[in-house]
Amino acid sequence: MTNKEYLTIQLGKFGVTSEEIDLILVDNGINGEDQATDTKALKTAVFYKLPEMLAGMQDVSEGGYSVKWNLAGIKAWYSFLAGELGLPDKLTPAPTITGVKPW
Repeated sequence: MTNKEYLTIQLGKFGVTSEEIDLILVDNGINGEDQATDTKALKTAVFYKLPEMLAGMQDVSEGGYSVKWNLAGIKAWYSFLAGELGLPDKLTPAPTITGVKPW
């Protein structure tokens, strides 16, 4: 399996296009045709690119055709990657406690 095939399988379920996968590979200096032996590097590349990609994703409807992004699914996967890679999750706000009075 090549690096591009690996990312296509991982990101295809979220509607990420082949061109966007190519951008991830180019931006991180990863050859898409090489064998996918370093999956941690591929996941890290995706982790750092996802927030930028999410900023530009929007649902589109025209005529009888529509494209919908699974944003909740992408954010959940991003959070999972953050935990797996030991990196900070920048898309999920830290929980805060409100309404508690100091004693």
